[in-house]
Amino acid sequence: MKKLCILAALLPLGVSTSTLTAGGFQIPQQSIKSMAFGGAFTGYCGDASTAFYNPAGMNNLFGQNFTAGVMGLFPYVSLQTPSTSNIDQTSKLYTPIDFYWVGSFCNKWRVGMSINNQFGSAASYPSSWEGQYIVQSISLKTYMFQPTISYQICNKLSIGGGFVYTLGTFADTKAIPVASSTVNGTLQQTAQNGEVTVNGTGHAFGYNFGLFSKVWQHGSDSGANQCLQLGVSYRSGLPFTVPNGNVSFSQIPTSLATDFPATENFSTNVNMPAVFTAGVAFKFSCCKNWNFMVTYDFNYTFWSTYDSLHFNFSNPNTPAQGFQYHWKNAAAHRMGAEVTYLKKYTIRIGYYIDQTPTQAGSPPSQPGYISPEIVDANSNGFCFGAGVKFCKHYSVDLAYLRSDFTTGQETWSQEGFSAAYHRVINIFGIGVNYQF
Repeated sequence: MKKLCILAALLPLGVSTSTLTAGGFQIPQQSIKSMAFGGAFTGYCGDASTAFYNPAGMNNLFGQNFTAGVMGLFPYVSLQTPSTSNIDQTSKLYTPIDFYWVGSFCNKWRVGMSINNQFGSAASYPSSWEGQYIVQSISLKTYMFQPTISYQICNKLSIGGGFVYTLGTFADTKAIPVASSTVNGTLQQTAQNGEVTVNGTGHAFGYNFGLFSKVWQHGSDSGANQCLQLGVSYRSGLPFTVPNGNVSFSQIPTSLATDFPATENFSTNVNMPAVFTAGVAFKFSCCKNWNFMVTYDFNYTFWSTYDSLHFNFSNPNTPAQGFQYHWKNAAAHRMGAEVTYLKKYTIRIGYYIDQTPTQAGSPPSQPGYISPEIVDANSNGFCFGAGVKFCKHYSVDLAYLRSDFTTGQETWSQEGFSAAYHRVINIFGIGVNYQF
């Protein structure tokens, strides 16, 4: 009997082909305003989402600040294998949310709270497609909670940090190649494959910290104004622990029930990567009515910590499983600009370039690590948005992002699978801000 592979069961802790908008499986768009900048927000720190992007930037805000948003991710993924001209992934709408609060504690202190979804997806393939033993359906929801504090060291420099608690829930279904098996030297066959469904809850604790500086300022409200801002942030890795996930098998021949019982449990650990970001933002105005901003972020994600996965099962007859990925660290460049008229009406544009951490190998001598569960490649994205400040306290932001790439034939050597991939993602977002 072909060896059981349940790799997809744990990958939903961070992986899906349907919602990736960055190298690997990050979702860097964590506020609507930053989404319009391509995610370049570490040096900008222009609303309460700075509690996530750069906690030190909270000292750039005054009073009580609330930011909330919702995005609609519309993914499209298709595969072309050597034997099939086109296979469409059935991808569902995914709607990550974000909520941020930043408040003044005293003159030099700020406190904040972040709630967001940094990973998530919902996708499926036809149940009998040729990769059914790798994945049939997959879904993930994650919730990050981050209390944060910052302190202004001097007029030009602030420091901040926070702790992160992450909760992830997931479910995955795939086929098991047990339509034929040998018992006591006799070949036994059934009309259909077996099926395994895995679901569970993972927890992780991490932290982030940052530095923010207005290194240069010139001008006043009545004339030309210029301001150069720098930001640095670090988000730690997240060592997910799944102590007691659920596994259920169905359509298993009686002769194999000892190895694959109707239900059992599993445990595993998954290392999610740390992220370092350095950003710069330059604000200027040429007259009283017009204000401009350009911003740039450099991301470096330590994907090499995501090198393998290992699973342990409660049933001693179900063999432990392990899989190698050999991901590499990867960089991203994010940039954006905005123009504001009368301090009320704003237009924004953005662009990003992301490097994939996956290694395709160099056929035929090197193995490949590109799976239909982990569709990724070097990519870029275009985005734009708008904002309106209705009064002193309220404003609304809108944003749109599009990412599109096509690969050649890529291999998943451990499963003997190869395919060419085409992925398109359209994201729409709306957010509201309240300040008093």
